[in-house]
Order: sequence, then C-alpha cells, then structure tokens
Amino acid sequence: MLIEEANLILNNEVKVTSPYSLFYGHQGIVENIMADGRTLDIKFNGEGTHRAHQGKNVFIDISLVGEIYESQYAKTAQSLGPDANSVLPRNRL
Repeated sequence: MLIEEANLILNNEVKVTSPYSLFYGHQGIVENIMADGRTLDIKFNGEGTHRAHQGKNVFIDISLVGEIYESQYAKTAQSLGPDANSVLPRNRL
C-alpha cells in the first residue's frame, strides 16, 4: 500500500508530519522515490522550513510525511480552454 501511495505523491508537495523527525513541519516537493518504494527524495522549498534547510534534498520515509492538499481557493485562475470558456451557439464547435 505504501509503495502505491508513494507513486501517487511523486512531484507533489508534502509536509513532514511526524514530530519524531528532525524536519517536522518542513514542506517540500517529492522529486524521486528510491528503489525500496518507501524512501522519498524531498527538496525543501522554504515554507515552514528552517533557513539552513531551504533548497536542500533529504531522504525521508513515507510514513513521516503527509500530502498537502490545495486550499479551497485555487492559487491560479482555472481555464478550461478557449472553447469551453467562451459562449458558443448550440451545435457549433
């Protein structure tokens, strides 16, 4: 189960949620998953991150992190494409 979960969070933002970790509260992007399927290569991006750890890559077990979900309001305006965003007459694409 954890291996499948690790593949789902690849290239997503995560937060270290375990108080037993030195990096507790730090946020970063999952850049790679190691061969064991449990160890993540995370690059800290600064949010909640100590200045000395910003931009650093660390290897951390998947059980120590949680995925960060986008807030209720998207950071950027969402676009459905030029056709979907415009008002078109019926039966015309």
